Amino acid sequence: MSIPGPDLPEPSVRLRRPTLDDVGWMSEMACDPDLVGEHNWGGEPRDRVVVERDLREQIERGGLIGVESGILIVELTDGTPIGDVSWRTERWGPSRRSGCPAIGIALLPPFRGRGHGSVAQALLVDHLFTVSPDLHRVQSDTAADNIAEQRALAKIGMVVEGTVRDAEFRGGRFHDHVLYSILRSEWNARRIR
Repeated sequence: MSIPGPDLPEPSVRLRRPTLDDVGWMSEMACDPDLVGEHNWGGEPRDRVVVERDLREQIERGGLIGVESGILIVELTDGTPIGDVSWRTERWGPSRRSGCPAIGIALLPPFRGRGHGSVAQALLVDHLFTVSPDLHRVQSDTAADNIAEQRALAKIGMVVEGTVRDAEFRGGRFHDHVLYSILRSEWNARRIR
């Protein structure tokens, strides 16, 4: 898979489907606000036993990867899992072609701030455009106070579209989000051949 954009380092990570071996650390991360990070914590305590059971069932059914949504594991090139990238479909109109994957990332604390997030999200965008030939755009939104993610999205060529006011309830109050996107034509222009 090619890495788009001259600003990105050589691939430090790769993406893969979740396996049953990932259930333990994934459920731990999902249930621990310090591990998942303030911008990925929903604010509600989660029962790890329930999260583990649900993840196991989804993986056994071949789930966590679909057209409308999915999760891929981010791992170092030596096979060490360090987090996940995900997508969910947003609709901007009633037609099927108006669907747009909205991407996100969660990395374990020791692996943040090292450029892995930019590379992982570039790989995810490339994957989505590759597996969906009719896909026109990919988007992401992040909290206005999440400067690291804003830098990562800009680094892979995503463009700021605007502010979504009071979009997320976190930490007892509403927070603005910044909406980013990249079109297939822009992505293709950035690709390294």
